[in-house]
Amino acid sequence: MPLINMPIETLLGLLNREKTVTGEADLPDHFQSMGCEVEETTTIQQYLCGVCGKVIERTEAQGAALTCASCGTDFRERPESVSTLGENHVVRLDMLAVRPDLFDPGGMGRALRGFLGVQTGLAEYDLRPGKLRVQVDPALANDDSYRPFIGCAVLRKVRLDHDRIKMLMNLQEDLHWALGRNRKLASIGVYDLARLEGTNFRYDAVARDALTFVPLGFDAGDSSAACTPDEILARHKTGQAFAHLLEKHRKVPLLRDERGNVLSMPPIINAEACRVTHDSTDLFCDVTGVSQRSVDRALNIVVTSLRELIPELEIETVTIDGPDGARVTPDLTPAAMDLSVAEARDTLGAPLESGQLADLLERMGHRVQGRGAETLKVEVPAWRNDVMHPVDLIEDAGVAFGYDNLVPELVPTFTVGAARPIEERSAAARRVMVGHGFHQVMTLTLTSEPAAFGKWRIPADPRAVQIENPISSEQTMCRVSLLPGLLETLAINKQYDLPQQLFEVGDCCFCDDSETGAGERRFMAAALIGSQVGYADVRAVLDSYIYEMGIEATIAASDDPRFIPGRGAVLRDGAGETIGAMGEVHPEVLEAYGLKHPVACVEIALQ
Repeated sequence: MPLINMPIETLLGLLNREKTVTGEADLPDHFQSMGCEVEETTTIQQYLCGVCGKVIERTEAQGAALTCASCGTDFRERPESVSTLGENHVVRLDMLAVRPDLFDPGGMGRALRGFLGVQTGLAEYDLRPGKLRVQVDPALANDDSYRPFIGCAVLRKVRLDHDRIKMLMNLQEDLHWALGRNRKLASIGVYDLARLEGTNFRYDAVARDALTFVPLGFDAGDSSAACTPDEILARHKTGQAFAHLLEKHRKVPLLRDERGNVLSMPPIINAEACRVTHDSTDLFCDVTGVSQRSVDRALNIVVTSLRELIPELEIETVTIDGPDGARVTPDLTPAAMDLSVAEARDTLGAPLESGQLADLLERMGHRVQGRGAETLKVEVPAWRNDVMHPVDLIEDAGVAFGYDNLVPELVPTFTVGAARPIEERSAAARRVMVGHGFHQVMTLTLTSEPAAFGKWRIPADPRAVQIENPISSEQTMCRVSLLPGLLETLAINKQYDLPQQLFEVGDCCFCDDSETGAGERRFMAAALIGSQVGYADVRAVLDSYIYEMGIEATIAASDDPRFIPGRGAVLRDGAGETIGAMGEVHPEVLEAYGLKHPVACVEIALQ
């Protein structure tokens, strides 16, 4: 969870615009009631980096700033590069990642005003139609430059000081973490609009060495400061930190104005030429990424939070011309959702009427229609990233009601926990195999098609569950058999004495017609390796196993390609359904694992 420094004076100013509703002493209790954990109330010292302009906050326990986290300047070697701005009294909060709209004083002030009953219901913001357009290059949807989504806004009548710039930068970085998954899903850029030219901007993919620009933090007056995108990834501190996000891209995304001047290279770095300063009065803001939802939510949070901090700020829309047509951003249209009063009442265990539930939801910033009805029509703010289901609205109502106000009751019936039948059967199988002198192993549930099928001389199973975004080429699917893991373990342990006897009881996953589209089945598998191991050895183990487990099974010869011809068998239950297989492993399979001794194995379903 991120640790947020919430400036007390700024927050109280936002809360008390209309009347005095709370004081500093009451804030910890309010935060606690809203589900925000208070770490401490303390005073922080602010320092300004003279190289990149970043404001650095340090508590007394942390001591003075020694380096700049943004540009890497070492203040011990260059003490003239840092200056002291002053102190700030803050509450340090451990925040939930699902509520990034509360990460800054603007968003927190808006939420607290509703929670305390000062300003309930859906906050509304005027959006002025703007003239600026952004043309999106269709190539950004290709795998070699994939970052296709963008949302933009123009912010006018901005008044900035050190505190507001720091709040903006903190919000930007916190959103990068919470919504952007460390800039992977979304990243934010803010620029001085006065330094940009024209009204037709471009967001396109360019070669990694196609042009040069001066990245933020480099000296614009230095002729050697202009870098190609490749050089930025290699030389700039931020480029080095996030180079992995573009390492597979032959082309990189660039945002440029009408004259071709570079604004930024998302998700890495902005250009020095359009840096935001205290003199900036009009800002251009963009969010780019690989998730449309994350891009839209991040943009909505930034513009509405800044509007809360700067009441006179005006938000202008920007037209995005993409491959699928034009769209206008930001879009603050609330999401419509139906909520059953009876479901909320039963879930919370509180005797809530329709009107009471509507009041609770409006305190949490929603607009509610249909008071008195058994189904409420709820409009969810466009900056709320955590509300995706009616149960999330019920959670909001519970927060507003106060969990301390729920009356505890004992459940009307008491039950005693017991092991699931499959777990009891699994435990019995383990006891049987250990009694036969086998050692239990636990192998990985994720595998790949070459490991699961290629090495075993069998075609791919159409029931295999594929991973949509695998973390590596070795983990692209869920296993459909325990045998590959057992032979992999034997291969890893070739240096130990023979014979070796291993078994595993575990789940395999298959696509089916269930609600989730896939289901698990429990299996027991065993493997023996040794210079004299053969079919008779594994058959003896199986005969004893099915007797001890009380299994009715018939054994028939099979032509399973995993086994040596004439030394493989299929297992069927009383109804004739196949429940397993056993045999002496084919030499080609052994060679694929680098094994030089015979292996016999068996696999049988437990369910």
